[in-house]
Amino acid sequence: MDQFAQDLANQSGLGAAVAPAKTANDSNGLEPREVVDMRFFLTPQELDEATAVRAVTSNQPKNKAIMRAICGIGAVYAVLVPYMKGANWPFWWEHHRGSSIFWIYLLVMDIYVVCGQPGMKQLGRVLNRLNVERCIRVSHRGIEITHGRMHQQKSWSDFSFYQETPTIYLLQTHGALFWTLPKRAIPAGRGDQLEALLKAKLRQR
Repeated sequence: MDQFAQDLANQSGLGAAVAPAKTANDSNGLEPREVVDMRFFLTPQELDEATAVRAVTSNQPKNKAIMRAICGIGAVYAVLVPYMKGANWPFWWEHHRGSSIFWIYLLVMDIYVVCGQPGMKQLGRVLNRLNVERCIRVSHRGIEITHGRMHQQKSWSDFSFYQETPTIYLLQTHGALFWTLPKRAIPAGRGDQLEALLKAKLRQR
């Protein structure tokens, strides 16, 4: 029913007012021009790039080398534990089963780190559900995130900083989680608006 017909119906009492259709952002009192609305499937390459550029101490090559060295020493120590107690592994397994399981677990984890944590990148891709579309809406109020059945409304205070590369924006929370915004998903003509929001609300690294 168009506006003219609706007005006639209201005046004659023959019809009830019909509210105009609302979008998700209208329900929050925001106009479409106030919201940068992005829908995309994150690619493995974009996730790998975001993981690589994060300002995390353990990502630095020097610290990775130190971590591997420490785990290497830990692996050697785990192997030698029974012998330092005057026994061997068969005896230790028979009489100290709980302790043996702990040291074997520690040995496996140390070896895994020394070997460079194989398969971790592939596991990260699975856990991040790259086959599920992401919908991220950015406004002056905060960031609305929909990823499959997961829906979150985050304020700007939930984030600690953002990083930028030629192809992505990375938004880091105060914890271990981060969100990746591919620049390819920014609607045409809205890139400057998104950049202005990020600079106004978050510090950049």
